[in-house]
Amino acid sequence: MFGLSAILPDFSSGFRLPLADWTTVGMPEAKSTIAHMVDSHIAFINIVCAFFFIAICIALTYIIIRFKKPAGEKAESDVSHNTPLEVTWTVIPMIIVVIMFCVGFYGYNRMIAAPADSYTINVQAQQWSWAFHYPDGTIASFDPGRYDAEKNERLVTDADQGLHLPPGVPIRLKMTSADVLHAFYIPQFRVKQDIVPGKISTLWFEPLVPEGDEPDEYWLMCAEYCGKDHSQMFSRVYVHPTLKSFEDWKIRATSWKDEQSWEQRGEILYRRKGCKQCHSVDGTRIIGPTWLGLWGKTAAEHPVAIGGKNGPVEGIAVAGDAGEAYIFESIRDPMSKIVVGYDAAMIPQKLSDEEILYLIEFMKSLGTKE
Repeated sequence: MFGLSAILPDFSSGFRLPLADWTTVGMPEAKSTIAHMVDSHIAFINIVCAFFFIAICIALTYIIIRFKKPAGEKAESDVSHNTPLEVTWTVIPMIIVVIMFCVGFYGYNRMIAAPADSYTINVQAQQWSWAFHYPDGTIASFDPGRYDAEKNERLVTDADQGLHLPPGVPIRLKMTSADVLHAFYIPQFRVKQDIVPGKISTLWFEPLVPEGDEPDEYWLMCAEYCGKDHSQMFSRVYVHPTLKSFEDWKIRATSWKDEQSWEQRGEILYRRKGCKQCHSVDGTRIIGPTWLGLWGKTAAEHPVAIGGKNGPVEGIAVAGDAGEAYIFESIRDPMSKIVVGYDAAMIPQKLSDEEILYLIEFMKSLGTKE
C-alpha cells in the first residue's frame, strides 16, 4: 500500500514504538502476533495527542499571564493577519493526520488480509450464544462460564466447550449472525469485528503459542449491544500448546462418556447449546418459558398460539408421546406453536434427534408442574 511496507517497521516481529507500554496502561497483555502493531499505533496517536495538549496548555497559560490587563483597564483588540502562522498551523496538523491515516490503513490491511494457509473456523452468533464449526465437522458450543461474586471473576463451567485453537497457525474466522448485530472481541488479541445479519464477516489473527503444557485461556465477548442478555454473551477461548492437545480436545468434545445418563447429557446440552440463555430451570421467567415443571402440564395449563403469536389459541399437553412430539416441533420449528404470553424470539435449532431426546429427558428430570 503506497510502498509503506518498505518503510514502516515490521510490528509482527515484536517491534514496539517507544513508550508503547506507557500509553497502553490498563489494556490486557498482548497475546497475538498483531497485538504489538495495534498497541504501537495506539501509542503513536496517544503520544501525538499528549504532546499537542501539553504544548497548547503551556501556550495558553503563558498568554493568559503575559497579556493580562490590570483590574479596571479595558481590553484592546490587536488582531492582524499572519499568513506564515496560519499556513504553519494548518499544514503541520494535516501532515500528522495523513501520517496517522497511512499508519492506520497499513495496519488495517495487515489485519484483514488472512494468510493463505490460515485455519478456518465458522462462527455463528445469536442471542446470546456462540457456536464454532471446524473444517472436519466438529461443532463446539460456547462456554459462558459463571460469575463468582466472592472471587469477583468469571469461572469456567465446561472446559471442553468454547473456541479451541491450534498452536502456531493463523486463524481465520468466517462469522454470521442468526438474528441481530453482534461483535466478536478478544481483548488480548486486539481484534474486534462486527457480525452483521445477512452478511459473512471475516477476521484473522495468530495467537502466541503457550509457553507451558496447558492451553492459554482468554474470554471472547460480544462488544455490540444485542439485547437483554448482551452482557452474558461470553465464551472461553483456548489456545492449545501442541497439535496433539488440540486433536485430543476434539475427541473429547464430540463424544459422550459411557457412564453419563440421558438426563446428564441433556443437562450438558442445555448449557452447551445456549438453551439456558432463554429458558431457566428454577422457575425464573426470562426470554422463553421455564423448563421447571414444564413436563406434565395439561392442555389447560399450557395454551399456545398456532402459527404465530397472534394465531388461534389451543391447549397442548406436555406429556407422553404427544409431549415429546411437541418439543421436537418446537425446537425444529419454533414459530409453529408459541406459548401464550411470550414473544416469537426463538430461531430453529440445529440439533440431532438424539440430542433432542437427551434434552427431553433432562426436562422430565426437572419435575412436573406443582
